[in-house]
Amino acid sequence: MTTTTQITARPLNGAIGAELSGIDLTRPIDPDTADQIRAALAQHSVVFIREQGLDPEVHLNLGRALGEIKPPVATLRNLADRGYPEIGVLGSIDTAVAKASSNWHIDVSWSPTPLKYSILHMQVCPPVGGDTTWSSGYAAYDALSVPMQEFLAGMTAHHTTLDPEQPDRKTDHPLVIQHPTTGRRALFLNSEYIRRINELTEGESAAVLGELNSHAGCPENCVRWTWTPGDIGIWDNQFVQHYAITDYGSQRREIHRIEIQGEAPIPVRKGA
Repeated sequence: MTTTTQITARPLNGAIGAELSGIDLTRPIDPDTADQIRAALAQHSVVFIREQGLDPEVHLNLGRALGEIKPPVATLRNLADRGYPEIGVLGSIDTAVAKASSNWHIDVSWSPTPLKYSILHMQVCPPVGGDTTWSSGYAAYDALSVPMQEFLAGMTAHHTTLDPEQPDRKTDHPLVIQHPTTGRRALFLNSEYIRRINELTEGESAAVLGELNSHAGCPENCVRWTWTPGDIGIWDNQFVQHYAITDYGSQRREIHRIEIQGEAPIPVRKGA
């Protein structure tokens, strides 16, 4: 039997992030509770739930409640040996993954349909360090001048991993997008996978992206989370960038990830 809970969201700052309370994910998640989590994500972009234990079943049930789970890419470790192939593993031993994560990025932005949500479940924390930071695409867009907002509307950017073994990992996306339910506008930006703005010359593109990337990562647009084992973090993937800080030396850090299938970003048209 499922029971509806009333979730409380405590904002972590004025731009992005909230801690959710009043929810126990070890119990079945009814549709109303899932809707409350989605509403909190639409408002705060990234939310955190403390002390949910380490059981992968909790993580999996949450993923299923929030949407269609997308299997991890083949190059990422997963928990198939424990019966959970849907759950990817991000660990300090995965040096290539750690290197790519220690940069501002949007998960799989090189796909025509980037993830809707990413859901992390912390397993092992280093004694110090290992925080993650998120940057709000909404706050970054809102802080731009109106002429710059109008200039960027309708432009597209080329996303790719530049991996010769994965040549299909490339696509073009709008640089300014809007949320499918709230209509709020955001920069769809990240320095890990965007190579250039298609409508500009190479030099113009480099100058504009450099300015936008610097602007988006300023502290006023960001929230930083210090993990403890059992914490769960969920974010509205197309509307935030994130940066996993690799400041923990040779210490062990391991976190599990579930990906929720998304749709193509909704563009903001010129003059709209």
